[in-house]
Amino acid sequence: MISKSSFQTADQAYQETLKLVGKDYAGVLTADQVNAVFKVNLKDQTQSAVIAEAFSGVKGVDEVKDQLEYLDPLFNALTVATYIAVGIAVLMLIAAVLLIGTTIRLSAYARRREIGIMRLVGASNRFIQTPFVLEGVFAAVIGSVLASVAVLLGVHFGVQEYLTKRVSFITTWVGLNEAMLVVPVLIGIGVILAALSAGFAIRRWLRA
Repeated sequence: MISKSSFQTADQAYQETLKLVGKDYAGVLTADQVNAVFKVNLKDQTQSAVIAEAFSGVKGVDEVKDQLEYLDPLFNALTVATYIAVGIAVLMLIAAVLLIGTTIRLSAYARRREIGIMRLVGASNRFIQTPFVLEGVFAAVIGSVLASVAVLLGVHFGVQEYLTKRVSFITTWVGLNEAMLVVPVLIGIGVILAALSAGFAIRRWLRA
């Protein structure tokens, strides 16, 4: 449950406090006003309330501070930001589907004569649809791969190289292994939506 713990004497805690608030407060804050401190890092931050309750009744413990209480507003803001990001992602997904459909329609319009000739010689609808569907799928694969690379780079540099080194009290972060799980999902959704969008977009010219 506990990943790391450390002890600070009253003098060490006093010096650290001065570093945080500045030397100007040295005349106001004295060493005898600061207590010795035990710092505990948990493997699972959700268990912080259990640890705080367990140590609160221990003799010699003046106060137990749970930093998660200070972070709750931040986590709530991140939750709201997550919902907003999901909403934006859905809108972008819809926009991508419409864009693919429009692109395929324009491509079909530019090749309407070839489509007409293929229909006259007895080509099946599936045979005519296939090149357009493959065109949409190819574009979707490229877009999905680029998006996957962006996700992996964001996790590597933004999370592992930046946040983990600056926010030490949070021990659980999204890693590359978790990010890799998103890659096939992105590619799969992109390919399926592109194929469906292209298939529906070309149907008008097959009925003409």
